[in-house]
Amino acid sequence: MRINDRDHINHTELVRLLGITAWAAFRRGELSARDQRRCERILAQAEKRESAKKR
Repeated sequence: MRINDRDHINHTELVRLLGITAWAAFRRGELSARDQRRCERILAQAEKRESAKKR
């Protein structure tokens, strides 16, 4: 279930993204390249899932 009509992510993905950014906050607020790739992968999977639902 999506959070709203504009965003593709659901609640589980939102929690995962918040966990990644919270962990980055402990490292002086800097996302590592690995963290950025993880966030991009989560968002890409959400967009793919939602576009498949629209068909």
